[in-house]
Amino acid sequence: MAALVGWQASELSRLENGKLRPDLSVVMDILDALEVIGGQREILISMARDANQRGWWKAMVGPMFERYRQIAEIEAGATDIRQITLLFVPGLLQTEEYTRARLSHYPSFADPAALQTAIHGRLTRQKLLDNEETKYSVIMDEGVLHRRTCAPPILTDQFRHLVKIATRPNISIRVLPFGADIYERTPAASAFTLFRYASPDDPQVGFVETNTVDLVLSDAEDLARMEGIFQEFWAATLNAEDSSRMLEEAAERFQREGS
Repeated sequence: MAALVGWQASELSRLENGKLRPDLSVVMDILDALEVIGGQREILISMARDANQRGWWKAMVGPMFERYRQIAEIEAGATDIRQITLLFVPGLLQTEEYTRARLSHYPSFADPAALQTAIHGRLTRQKLLDNEETKYSVIMDEGVLHRRTCAPPILTDQFRHLVKIATRPNISIRVLPFGADIYERTPAASAFTLFRYASPDDPQVGFVETNTVDLVLSDAEDLARMEGIFQEFWAATLNAEDSSRMLEEAAERFQREGS
């Protein structure tokens, strides 16, 4: 086999023992050598492509990147992601410049190389939304549309990006307006994210990000409470059309402020 694919025997042995992640082209060479065709070939190619996508975060090293690896591992393979955000645009929806502006204030990213690695990691995470089978629903507090979390020109581009990306069939962005009737609803004390997976063997996961640590929740009672909060607040959000209109208005407002 090694001779057929042009590899050293030691390299093939490392691949067979799971010590080396195969490049997609190598997988295709092996399938050619074994004359694998049809549906079985497509399944194996898809598995190899997914394995490479899911492993990108392992190259990120350092204490701060431990948190990046954790969220990337949780996101990988999720088929349904629901999120409440209270202060900032979620990482999965951020433009490169918005991400740069937000992360550049962290002492951990004072080194330009570390900052660029973090930006690349966040943008790579966003690729999971290219799969239309991955549903992403976001409740965005209206305050996010008003706060100057970075320079007005960056916010202008960011909110126009949200208007555009919200047209994808698998992405729903709903604004929770200041005037929403929530006095009888369970309070959302913090932002959080809920993840579901295709396999029944993978449990639902709740994720809460804080300034110092990230909480990963799997207790059924905790998840039921988070589920209830999300559903209650989703019912109080604006519809898709009105939410998009408010995002466009935010872009126009920040454009005027930046001119």
